[in-house]
Amino acid sequence: MQIGSQANGELNFIDAVSLMSFFIGLQNLDLNVTQEDAQRLERKTNESTERIITEIQSHLEEQDRKIDRILKWMEEHTDDHK
Repeated sequence: MQIGSQANGELNFIDAVSLMSFFIGLQNLDLNVTQEDAQRLERKTNESTERIITEIQSHLEEQDRKIDRILKWMEEHTDDHK
């Protein structure tokens, strides 16, 4: 009993499917991401996200201080004109 190529050297259906699968795998090789690559990408994404969130929080705190100063200035100057 022979699996794969027949005795006369012709390819059978399983051989053809195996070859197609192999070549498709080669074509997609650069698209495959290993688990380590995925974890590294996730770490980088998390670091970037944390940095962006910190920058946004800092900017919002600065805007809050500016708004507070503007409101205080408005209160002081509207009281003078009453």
